[in-house]
Amino acid sequence: MNISLKLITLALLLNWAPLQADHHAAPTQAVAMESAICQLNPGKSMDDFNGALETFKTWAKNNDYNTLMTVNTPLYIGGGTDIDILMLEFTNYENMGAGWDKIGQTGAEMLTAVDAAASCQRALAHYFPFHAADGIAEDDDRVLVVNWCTRHEGVSWDDLNAVHRSWEFDDMTGYAGMIIPALGIRDGDYPGEFGHLRVYKDAAALLAVQNQIANEGGWRPREDYFDNYADCAGSNAYLQSVVTSPN
Repeated sequence: MNISLKLITLALLLNWAPLQADHHAAPTQAVAMESAICQLNPGKSMDDFNGALETFKTWAKNNDYNTLMTVNTPLYIGGGTDIDILMLEFTNYENMGAGWDKIGQTGAEMLTAVDAAASCQRALAHYFPFHAADGIAEDDDRVLVVNWCTRHEGVSWDDLNAVHRSWEFDDMTGYAGMIIPALGIRDGDYPGEFGHLRVYKDAAALLAVQNQIANEGGWRPREDYFDNYADCAGSNAYLQSVVTSPN
């Protein structure tokens, strides 16, 4: 692994981006985010899928492929969302591209094992980190929340970036960032032009944030955002398990 890749991988392992003392949102350069929306194949279970993931972990270790990969299963999702499993993988663009080239050379058996357990649609997005809490990278079981949004007419990306930079996060929010679709996503595939991603350390933290919104005035900045900047489809929440982490 070259020096620049080591530094990027280390940054990923140490919570994506440097924190600012006041916990304001601080968008940084994007990393690659690959998503796979999967349905278990007939007769297959999560045990079968987890077995296939062990094949992936072995392949990744043997091929020096270091990413943050998570498996996410529905906790609270809308009725129109048909997902058994959402896989998310994060790394720099160079590593993602090299990984697919390696899969073409040595990964046929691994892909066959995954495809036997589930049918997946893959897409690539740009992920812009806003925030990472101390210690979140050490927790392998957490909760993911994704909300897709579309800017109001007349709202520029600069306007949106400015309001995002004004946001503050406490340590109940483990990760926060923005998703911009890149490849494998056509107009109408997702209910918005960009997504907000949040990761909480557990369900208790997720529900504590919901209590803030409902009972402690958290609805006010939320309504201001909806009134003045973007319409959002509504959040889906998933139980998240870490499969691999950068090393």
